Order: sequence, then C-alpha cells, then structure tokens
Amino acid sequence: MRSLRTSSILALALVPGLSLAARADEGSPGIPHPGFYLGIYGGYDLVLGDWDLNEVSDAGVAPKSSLMGGVRLGLQPNAWLAIELGVAVIPFAADTTEDLSGVALGLRGDVLISPIDAAWSPHLLVGGGAFMLASGDLGSDSDWEMHYGLGLRGMLTDFMNLRVEARHVFNDSFSSGLASNVELQLGLDFWLWEDSVRPPPPDSDADGIPDNEDACPLQKGVETARGCPDQDRDGLSDSFDACPDRPGPQNQRGCPDTDGDGVADDLDQCFQVPGVVERQGCPPPPPDADGDGVLDADDFCPEDPGPVFAGGCPDRDGDGVVDASDKCPDQPGVAEEAGCLPKAILKKFSGSVKGINFETGSAKIKKSSFKLLDEAVALFKQYGNLRVEISGHTDDQGPDDMNLKLSQDRAEAVRAYLVEKGLDVARFGALGYGETRPVATNKTGAGRAQNRRIEFKIMGQN
Repeated sequence: MRSLRTSSILALALVPGLSLAARADEGSPGIPHPGFYLGIYGGYDLVLGDWDLNEVSDAGVAPKSSLMGGVRLGLQPNAWLAIELGVAVIPFAADTTEDLSGVALGLRGDVLISPIDAAWSPHLLVGGGAFMLASGDLGSDSDWEMHYGLGLRGMLTDFMNLRVEARHVFNDSFSSGLASNVELQLGLDFWLWEDSVRPPPPDSDADGIPDNEDACPLQKGVETARGCPDQDRDGLSDSFDACPDRPGPQNQRGCPDTDGDGVADDLDQCFQVPGVVERQGCPPPPPDADGDGVLDADDFCPEDPGPVFAGGCPDRDGDGVVDASDKCPDQPGVAEEAGCLPKAILKKFSGSVKGINFETGSAKIKKSSFKLLDEAVALFKQYGNLRVEISGHTDDQGPDDMNLKLSQDRAEAVRAYLVEKGLDVARFGALGYGETRPVATNKTGAGRAQNRRIEFKIMGQN
C-alpha cells in the first residue's frame, strides 16, 4: 500500500511536460484502483435558462454565464466506479440593468461510472447538491441542483490524470420549468494513495526494453540502439551500420575514422593521415602556383611554368638552359655555350650538311663523305646529350614514292654510320621527306642539286 504523495505533487509542479507515455511505461493502461485522489479544475458555466439564484424569490434576476473553478475529493474503489465530493466557485455578474454581481458556491456529490479500463477512460456521471450565494448583491439564497454528464480521464503519470468533462445542470428557475446550465471543465486529479498492481509492460524479445520503446521489438537489442541489435555497441543499429563489427561515429555510418578527418576508414584512401573529403581522405597536394608539376618549395620560378629538368623555370627550346640564362632561347644548345650550339656544330652540322653524298639513285654513302661524318661523330661524342633529327630530301625527278623511300633510306644510312662509330642510336631520329620540302627550284640542275641533301636538326638534350 502506498503512502501520501505530497512530495510527488510538489515535483509535478516543477515538471509540467510529463506525458501519458510515462504512465504507459509502468504497464497500467487505466485509472488506478483502489485509490484516493484530490482534484482541481477550471472551466466555463454557460447559463441557458432563467436561473433563480436570488434571495428575493422570483425577482427575475439571473447570473450571467461566467468562468468557474473548483476542487473535488474522490474515492476509486474499483476500475469502474468513483465517488466524489466537491465545491465549485462561480463568480458572476447578474443579468440586469443594475450593476449586480456575486460569488456562488456549488456543493455537490457525484458518482462516476467508467465502463472501459483503458489509457483514456470515458465515464458517465450523475450527481446533485446545492448552489448557495457566498457573497455579492443577491443576498444569501441557496437552491438544490441535479446534474449528469460525460467525461474522459487519462493518466499522465502514475500519480496524476488529466480530466475533461461536460455537465448538464438543472436548478431553480423564476419562470415555469427548470433552469438549465452547461458546465465545461478541464482539470487534474492527484492520487494521494492508490494500491494498483501494474503488470510489467510487454517485452516480446526479452531484451529489457518495453515494446512501446523498442524500435526492433522482435529482435533482442541494446538500449543505446533503441532496442535493436548493435554488435559493436556504437549506438547505431546493425541494420543502419555500414561497419556493424567495428565501432564508429553515427555521422560516419557507424564506421571508424582513424585519422579523424571526417572520412570513414572504408572510404578513406589515406586512413592513417588526416585529409580532405575532396581527395577521398588524403591530404591536399602541396602548392604549385604555376601548375608546372614542380612544387613551389622546389621551383626556382614558382610563378612561371617550366619543366622539371629546368628546375621549374621556362626553357622554350628544351635544352636544359633556362630562358633567363639562355643566349639562344629559341634554338636548343648546350650549357657550355650558354644555351647556344657549339660553333663547329652550328657551322657544319645544323641545317643542310654539305659533303654527305650518295651513289646515284642509291642510299650507299660515298667514301668521300666519311671524313665529314667522322668529324660529326667526334663532335656528337663531345656533346653527348644533344638529340638530332637526321632528315633526307630529294629532287622531283622520278616517282614520288620512290623519292620518299630513297630519302628515308639515306637518312637511315647516315644514322647507321654514326651508331656504328659508337654513338647512341636513341639520340638520332631518321626521317625521309622525299621531294616535299625543296629549298631551291627543281627546274635547273643547280637547284635540284641543292634539293638532294641531308639535314641535321638539333632537337634538344636528353
């Protein structure tokens, strides 16, 4: 048997937001019984007839409709029956041309019948009592009253219920028949004592979490995951956890984030080093202001794009000598000549090379050319990084395809000679252009002789 709940009522005043769920958690759907309660209420008294609440009988002065309030004391011996005593306080103004007012008290007893024991329990009520003037301008009249009504009660906590009612009240009238009032009430009942036996709430999966709070009532789970299975105990149920066997934050779909960069390990390409989302968890690249592939920290010209071999500085001719130091920035050269070609190469082995001759209609090099080619070998050995394109050209005599093949064969013959003398084949390209690139007219013998040539073109350095 439970004791008086004065302290519980005080606690209620400090916690106004309690809901019906708190009561349902304990497993009792309806009104406690047996029990004893104290209620308070407020509402509106709607006067529908000629209510004779005046010391002067049949004076024709009736109270107007007004706000009302009251208290009640009740006993609930079982689930379907309650017995109450109460006092209603009705301040009113009189329905007259004079400025009359007063306060009436309603002393009443009620019987409540609740046919349904549910979370929200409807009830019928019937009762009677008396109205009496407590103060005011109408004297000290008192009259009988009878009433009936409908209501609804629902437990908000295990010691408080909300109550809504509508009552139809009959009382003395100064005209023929009875006066009629309708009272609309909203109140709270506080249970000072009750001895209900509440069954435990349903828990279908026996995980200690009631079904009404369990998001997975048929699967045994944990409280942190609202009753759903959670293998790794990270608070995210397995059905929503991308990594159910490894704990991780909920904002990472339950997957771990070792480096704490906001990218879960299963998506992080650099999961041990903090990075950025845009690079799948890897760190952003070091700065390269001119975008030349040479990081600013290693770039001698960080604002001007240049190749790696030139330290990130511009090198238009690609000879490894940056433009700022290159005296011949548009012609590949060597560092020893400040980016220009050595004079010996520039004079004899750049452009059309005079002195390389072939047997007529053949790619066989004449012996008279060997001395010149040996000189080229010596120079290209001295400047071992230069790359050279060897191109062959013919005049327009004969079929075009034969001229093209002959020019290609002659370029390859020169390359073969240089390689045979010890030069790296990778440094030399061989191309035949046939008669497509004349440097003189083909209408004269002198012109055709100029068109039959071998050219060396310095392409840069390895």
